[in-house]
Amino acid sequence: MTIIVLTGAPGVGKTTIVMRVANELKARRMKVGGVISREVRTNNVRTGFEFIDLATNDRDVLASVTENGPRVGKYFVNLSECRFAADRVKNALINSDVIICDEVGPMELKSNEFRDVVKYLLKTDKKAIVVIHQKLEDPLIDEFRERSSSLISVNLGNREKVNETLLNRIIV
Repeated sequence: MTIIVLTGAPGVGKTTIVMRVANELKARRMKVGGVISREVRTNNVRTGFEFIDLATNDRDVLASVTENGPRVGKYFVNLSECRFAADRVKNALINSDVIICDEVGPMELKSNEFRDVVKYLLKTDKKAIVVIHQKLEDPLIDEFRERSSSLISVNLGNREKVNETLLNRIIV
């Protein structure tokens, strides 16, 4: 089991790193699956977040300032669309060589379905990269911190080197 956990301050580049790594792994003909959570901006103002399926590039809404659902900060989490992310992670567990799950954070964990699927990442024999929220206290987050084979805290000083570190640990 290889679980590489990335954490770091908001905006430091975690999502950019895992997207680059996913693209590099695909270029090397590895099957990469899972989800990326990326911010959505309108007129240069963040208005929400979306899930992107790494296998198909399909997208769905995670949270926005205009939806209904549980609130996290100024955003409303779209619980029905968290099923989209849960299904993509579940599919990656079956069909991919490398699973990426960005992010396991307060919005995503509002969905019990997402939470339940993410637990399987702790049991897979495949390689996984999981981005966890830096300050979130949750038993599932704690379990990822404890059971990871590598815990990398991304910061402005190391973020350019993290891509190479991840590729070296995934490609063996």
